[in-house]
Amino acid sequence: MRKGRLFAKIIYYVFTFAIGVVLALGLPYHFVNYTIPGEYVSERLQCDDYDSAMTLVSDAFEREPVYKSDLPDGGKIVLFNALLSEQKVFEDVDGSRARYSELYFGILGFVYGTTQLNVYSEKDNLAALEAERTDGKTTSVPLTDFDANGDGVNDGNSVYQNNGYIIAEIDSRKADSVRKLTLKNADGSVFWTSEPVNLTFDGEFFDVFAQLPLYNQLSFNYVQRNADTETIAQQLSDLMQSFVDSVAENDGFHINREDDPEYSAVYRQVVKRANARAIPLIIVYFVVIYVIGDFLLGNFYIVKFFKWFLFKVCKIPRKKKEPKKEEVFGHDYYSMVTMSLDISDAQDLSGSVEIKYTNSDAEVKFTLLKAENYTATQRIKAGVYVNPFIDINRSFAAVDLPDNLEIEGYRVQKTVKIVRVDSASGSSPQEDISNIQEQDSDHLREPQTESDEQTKQEK
Repeated sequence: MRKGRLFAKIIYYVFTFAIGVVLALGLPYHFVNYTIPGEYVSERLQCDDYDSAMTLVSDAFEREPVYKSDLPDGGKIVLFNALLSEQKVFEDVDGSRARYSELYFGILGFVYGTTQLNVYSEKDNLAALEAERTDGKTTSVPLTDFDANGDGVNDGNSVYQNNGYIIAEIDSRKADSVRKLTLKNADGSVFWTSEPVNLTFDGEFFDVFAQLPLYNQLSFNYVQRNADTETIAQQLSDLMQSFVDSVAENDGFHINREDDPEYSAVYRQVVKRANARAIPLIIVYFVVIYVIGDFLLGNFYIVKFFKWFLFKVCKIPRKKKEPKKEEVFGHDYYSMVTMSLDISDAQDLSGSVEIKYTNSDAEVKFTLLKAENYTATQRIKAGVYVNPFIDINRSFAAVDLPDNLEIEGYRVQKTVKIVRVDSASGSSPQEDISNIQEQDSDHLREPQTESDEQTKQEK
């Protein structure tokens, strides 16, 4: 039994601690990558801190917005020239796969502070940002990013639902210019339309990344079969460094890199908040599994600790618990039991009286004789005996014959009161006994007033 309990404890703690380790590693990662960035961006947008917000959603950007406008219900739309990245997968002829990154230009920004824009619909969702190009054609960018009902079609925008803003993006690979913007609700109705604009992918910011096609080609070559990965990696590093150096020459541009103080400050804030969210959950998990383990499989150390704290430290007095008789004596012994009759109200009793009790193991019988003053003693095994029976002259009865005869201790004295029964009254012996008890009770009462005392004397 002890070995089985030890084995159960080992299995329980190994399994629960393994889950705890996964949580300790996975929760901070989840919060850093999925939960906290959205909350942080929403907070920064409310403060018009666009630099911090753009740092988390783009690789590089021009600090000054290329377009900014108010929305009908008090919200805003703000757009920036930006450098973005997309993860792509290369599949070789043998079925092996490799991921590589492709950079591209975009006009990126936020729609925020609005409560009237509706982007959720599980059927025919048309929520989109439409960009009309200078050639008159329109590029539509869907504003949905999650499938609520599992039909394979996106139904809503998770960032907007959770954090109250939408990331608006116009991809340079799909639209080379923009002369008008339109926001549409999920039902296809127009929510907002901009005044005429002139947005293109020309200018000093884009000139900094003029060698972007070369970078993408090298990134693609890096994952090819038999590629000289060492040489290509060095070329990619040199090209990225040239981008960083060019951006550093202009205070109006920003590019994310690990040694950049601005990027590091934003990232530290996200990590700090993620840890503050994850650590309490992890601590609670380990506390819960220990409490459960201590109560189910442990030695009740928690209960022992509280008892020690309450009774030893706080000096709370213990409530004394009377031990059960069987805990004091047990039942595996014999007692000398003396049974007597009180015949003070039955002086003319002359015959023998027999009293019997039984339990599952034995029968106890006392034969009481007048010659022995109606007293008998015998050796009886300790315990509780039931089913009382008395054999006595019908003119007499026992008043207080106990229903249970409890034999505890090494010497026991029991006395049963005998009274005469008035058989001429026509009442039963039990009724006569009840009357006698009531009369005895009346005799014990004292008169409460002077008139009561006088009445009693007259009687």
